[in-house]
Amino acid sequence: MKVYNLNTKSNFNQKNLCITIGNFDGLHIGHQSVIHRLNQEAKKSNLQSTIMSFTPHPKIFFSQSTKLFNINTKHEKLNILKDMGIHIYVDFEFDNELANLSANDFILKIIIEKLNVKKIVIGSDFKFGKERKGNLETLRELSLTLDFDLVVIDILNINSTEKKFSSSYIRDLITNGNFENVSKMLGRNWSMVGEVIKGDQKARKINFPTANIKPNNKILPKKGVYCVAALIDSKVYKAISNIGYRPTVDGSVLLLETHLFEFNHDIYGKELTVEFLAFIRAEKKFDNFQELTKQIQKDIKTAKIYHQI
Repeated sequence: MKVYNLNTKSNFNQKNLCITIGNFDGLHIGHQSVIHRLNQEAKKSNLQSTIMSFTPHPKIFFSQSTKLFNINTKHEKLNILKDMGIHIYVDFEFDNELANLSANDFILKIIIEKLNVKKIVIGSDFKFGKERKGNLETLRELSLTLDFDLVVIDILNINSTEKKFSSSYIRDLITNGNFENVSKMLGRNWSMVGEVIKGDQKARKINFPTANIKPNNKILPKKGVYCVAALIDSKVYKAISNIGYRPTVDGSVLLLETHLFEFNHDIYGKELTVEFLAFIRAEKKFDNFQELTKQIQKDIKTAKIYHQI
């Protein structure tokens, strides 16, 4: 997959694109249905399947928020799209100039003149251009004069309900710790990845060693304890994790601490992937280390029941 970082002034020399447009944050099952159709349409017309996305996310651009927002890091998103067979990924800078383009100018100047698009594949609720005034009707009218094909996909709903797959909904699930439903929406487990670093090693005193990573640049889950799966050296282990500041021991740095069951190896400096499966309890400050130890033992029992150990 070729990756291009563009803006309104960039040159672009690729041709014959079949494109879908959006941020595709999370690449949930609804997104996946659009991408599968994109690949089908590209192959049918001998075109290059192309994703056009934006940095920063338009919601972040307009709100000027610094809060961690994305469901996936860019690296994770690109790996998933590559595995799905996408030919080209266009990461377009979302700035004032792009934000102020009318719907017609966005299609004419960016999609047709700059990107040389031959076919557009979009969902029926697609909105675009300044103040999101462009819609499906706008695209149909423009396709008659600008010589591009238009393929419209019906929005995929959740379990035949009226509720559609939504990145905003998945963000709410993550921040509330509802990872059973997050996994259903994504079609895979949501994870955090990082290099294992040394902590204060207090957990080792109670025979509860943890592999610690700093959360990467993405939305943060509810602070607390989780049943997780841990991937290290291409092997998956049943595990339990805590994400938080460790208030009982006056922690000041946000850490994801993971205890791998039936595991006793030195993995400092290695990459650890932690897949969130189920919420156990919220972060809590205990009166002393002994009370924390008792609670950890209860948490381990809960996690082992979940993991069927």
